[in-house]
Amino acid sequence: MRWRVAPLRSIGLLIALGVNVGLLTCVAMQLRSDDSTAAHNAEWNANLTGSIANPANRRPIDSYGLILARPMLFKSREPFVPPPPVLSSVAAPPPPVVVDPGLIVAGVMIKKGLSKAYLSSKAGPGGTWAGEGETVQGWKVKSIDGAGVRLEQTGRLIDLSLYPRD
Repeated sequence: MRWRVAPLRSIGLLIALGVNVGLLTCVAMQLRSDDSTAAHNAEWNANLTGSIANPANRRPIDSYGLILARPMLFKSREPFVPPPPVLSSVAAPPPPVVVDPGLIVAGVMIKKGLSKAYLSSKAGPGGTWAGEGETVQGWKVKSIDGAGVRLEQTGRLIDLSLYPRD
């Protein structure tokens, strides 16, 4: 049996073999060389003459007073925040709540300066005719016009429309 090797393949194998031989010679030269001289030549000097090494050159602890008064990671290092203002015990009264009186304007009558409105309750049937200045269920009729009625109770005003939009 005869081995057939392509010329291009054999050239590639020879180049790879040459590279491997070259790398092995480099590794062998590194192992033969004596690196103990390089390790003895390197010296390390901490250069501590100005701080800890010489106690005569140290600064006294009192010179660090500002640093020790406010250590970096303590809560006292936070910026100053003024306390919130103290609220007075006398509070303003809340605005009056407008309560629906439960009345509906069912009709309005205006004739020769006389105006009356027919006000009925949402809860039950029936109603009453009331003129300006009269009181209905604790609400005083302030004014009556063609659009509706204005009621008042302890300073609160409510407008009831004859033709509500809703």
